[in-house]
Amino acid sequence: MSTEMIIVLCILAFMVVMLLSHKLPYGVTGMICCVLFVLTGVADLKTAFSGLSSSTTLMIAPMIVVASAIGKTSLVRRLRGMMNKLEGKSGIFLVLALCVLTIALSQLMGQVACISVMLLFVQTLDESSDLSPARMLFLVATINCIATSKIPIGMGATMPGTINSYYEGLVGPENLLGITDYCKAGLLPLIVGTIYCIFAYKLIPNGSIDKSQVKEVKEQQEISKKDEMIIFGVFAVIMAGFMFTNQLGSDITNVLPAAGVLVFILFHVLPLQEILLTLTGDMVWMVAGMSVMSTVLGKTGVGELIGETVLKILGGNPSGLFVSIVFCVACTIMTNFLSNMGTMALMSPIAAATAMAGGMNVKAVVLTCCVSAWFAIALPTGCSGAMMAFGIGNHNAFKLMKFTLPLLVLLMISLIIGINIFFPIYG
Repeated sequence: MSTEMIIVLCILAFMVVMLLSHKLPYGVTGMICCVLFVLTGVADLKTAFSGLSSSTTLMIAPMIVVASAIGKTSLVRRLRGMMNKLEGKSGIFLVLALCVLTIALSQLMGQVACISVMLLFVQTLDESSDLSPARMLFLVATINCIATSKIPIGMGATMPGTINSYYEGLVGPENLLGITDYCKAGLLPLIVGTIYCIFAYKLIPNGSIDKSQVKEVKEQQEISKKDEMIIFGVFAVIMAGFMFTNQLGSDITNVLPAAGVLVFILFHVLPLQEILLTLTGDMVWMVAGMSVMSTVLGKTGVGELIGETVLKILGGNPSGLFVSIVFCVACTIMTNFLSNMGTMALMSPIAAATAMAGGMNVKAVVLTCCVSAWFAIALPTGCSGAMMAFGIGNHNAFKLMKFTLPLLVLLMISLIIGINIFFPIYG
């Protein structure tokens, strides 16, 4: 093993520890790795910071701005109005409505924002009924976990590009995810998980929420009708561009979100400072840093080494079913103790390297990891949504296992079936 490979493995080990412990923001971890590549001579300055100008980063950063703008429109207020009309309804109809509304909001905003909006409604429910605030809050958090960014609109449109940034340096363009691939892989678990929640919600312990931990969620200031029409117009053009990528070319479609943000600036739709903060958020730095890490792993041969090592552990020539089971179970367990984004960033390059070494379908193995990385509802350590549901709802993880463990089993089974249907491991 060369000195260069040893250095890369050491930097990779640092990244793994930081991702697992989350002692530093993910973006900071990524940038530290980029700096270390230059200081150790592994990569030149241009290569080490190429992630900041990559097509993936240039698409994702402005798309986050566009998605956040959608969350400021009357669409969210209308959804909340629908929730208010449901107050007084009971039984399975209300549970179904909560699930549908949560799925919709999960495509438009982050976990904390989505659950905060839903909390405004569920905290008004009767604590003595079967649909108590604590029970419904955990139901909402569960649906949010399995639904986040599964539909390629709003924040969901950024997910395939984010995942690509984790491993694009290890593979060719034919192995990168398309705009609908993450949706196809996650659709069956979403359907199965939602049906389970609708009919098994009574397995969630009943109780009251801890209102001392409920922070006031303020209504956002209404934007003008003109600004709202501009936001919807920009969003429609971007979505149409994504749908016709083959006809327009990836260069055109990747720059559409940036053009949309410029429209927001020129017409003063969003405050400039808010746009700049979003464009330089932690997610953007993480995507840029992880993109460079995958490039270095590919160029130095470390990625191939990791893939061959994992392949030997799997048995040299494992079946497609076995591969999908191993990666699904491993990521599901990992994400409930660690963060879901950290699990995705850590496991995606390992999955890609293993698939390349074994002649497998790269998309299939990567998607298995990334979809199961969102099955993070069994413990409060899994994600911010779970943390809110456990803390505010005063839930005990052990008592919840009669609800969460069967759910996790169903989610894993449905994902493995879906992957082997839509993305055969050796397809």
